[in-house]
Amino acid sequence: MYIDHIEIENFRTFRKSRITFCHADRDFEAARMPRPQLPNLNLLLANNGYGKTSLLKAIALAALGPAVGRSGIYPYHLIRREAGQTGRKRAVLEASFKTHPQDHAPFSEIDSRVEVIPEGDLELLEWTHTDPKPWHPVFSSDSDAFFMVGYGATRRVSKATRVEQSGKSSPRAARVMGLFEDDYSLRPLNTWLPKYESSPQLRGRYVQVVNLLNRLVGNGGWEFTGKQDKEGEYLFGKKGAEVPFPALSDGYRAFHGWLGDLLYHVCETCPSGKKLTENRGIVMVDEIDLHLHPKWQMTVLQTLAKELPNIQFIVTSHSPLIVGSLEWMNIIVMKPGPKQSSAAERIEWAVHGLDADQVLLTDFFGMTSTRAPGKKRTLKELTLKARAGDTEAAKELLEQMSRGAEVAK
Repeated sequence: MYIDHIEIENFRTFRKSRITFCHADRDFEAARMPRPQLPNLNLLLANNGYGKTSLLKAIALAALGPAVGRSGIYPYHLIRREAGQTGRKRAVLEASFKTHPQDHAPFSEIDSRVEVIPEGDLELLEWTHTDPKPWHPVFSSDSDAFFMVGYGATRRVSKATRVEQSGKSSPRAARVMGLFEDDYSLRPLNTWLPKYESSPQLRGRYVQVVNLLNRLVGNGGWEFTGKQDKEGEYLFGKKGAEVPFPALSDGYRAFHGWLGDLLYHVCETCPSGKKLTENRGIVMVDEIDLHLHPKWQMTVLQTLAKELPNIQFIVTSHSPLIVGSLEWMNIIVMKPGPKQSSAAERIEWAVHGLDADQVLLTDFFGMTSTRAPGKKRTLKELTLKARAGDTEAAKELLEQMSRGAEVAK
């Protein structure tokens, strides 16, 4: 399953907006834009408070179809509020999805309509589309249909997952609960991967997981060894050294943590007889660059998209390095609208391959300078003097442009 487009009305920052997404099955010619090199990637870009996370939540709710009302997701302040508004309108999410054989749906396209209904001080989720039949597999907890998983910006790994502790949400909703609850935990590798290693029937998928993990991390990083210490923690190796997962840096634990959780869900939902890379579905990640070094930011999305080519990725970021690694077709920008609202659009600006400073000065970020304010003022003053014929100011300007403001040895 891929999401093709969604129409959002009265939902958080969105008054009314239609967003179309890239995916491997999209007819880009009909969409009147070039086919990107990585057709399965979507980057949501915006200033803080303009709806990146809200859009991920909207996709998750729409993709739960008629199961959304019994998902266990608690809607909190999803209905848009405007100053001077009397009463509360409903929020409406209408989405269209492309389906595949593993979804067991009778049509190649299915629709979903979810409303967030005000009920006193509370909000309720209700599926209001007319035909629930194509969505019937969504009620089966072990079906490989309608695969979707989402990760919030506060994702973390603990020894016991929230899913196992609470049991409040359905298995499908549990995969996106991290977008709605800050303290929702990821599933550690050592809680599920040993089963795949020890089972002759699952051993092939264990090998695929190990290979995928190490390809996604790349050469030179802490690689998954497959070995466990006395406490059952998996060991990661680098240049002969081995450390358990909890001893890794925050960046590696954050990245390996959600990758391990993702591969668990990929394994559990992959159709029988298929390779893990053939599994189709939607993966959403809020703040994909969380804890990642700039060098890693430059390659993380290309690696994910190429290693899992049949997954539709929808991610958010503020990183110009990530923006510069993509093409404009992959990028959806949330722009400000009237009354503190936002709307999504694509900016046709050739951005792939630009350096970070160049990217920050495009309309994707809208900045006029990347220099510190004090330095910017100094350069402006020197520029004005140089234009007036002050040769000493012109020399000082060249020197100031090539070094920092503080004294250094």
